[in-house]
Amino acid sequence: MLAVYVTGPAVSSPAIARAAAALSARGYVVTTATPTGGLDVDDFLAAVDADRAALLAADLLVTLPGSEKLFEVALAETYGVPVVALGDILAPVAA
Repeated sequence: MLAVYVTGPAVSSPAIARAAAALSARGYVVTTATPTGGLDVDDFLAAVDADRAALLAADLLVTLPGSEKLFEVALAETYGVPVVALGDILAPVAA
């Protein structure tokens, strides 16, 4: 089972939830970013640190459209975590 971290332009986006569900249904272990709205500074920094650790522990970073400039992509590229578009990972395999 591959562990994947899913990112998109809006953490609370229903698209991220749909992507996570689709990947889970295919056997992936899915992590998404922690919602940070309304957190105080210490809790916000703890959430960012936990998300960073989860991304670096993942086998793949799965991106939704519009994710190209998000910090998760730069972090993954810097630390050698492969970046894969959601459409590519969900594409049917040719027989």
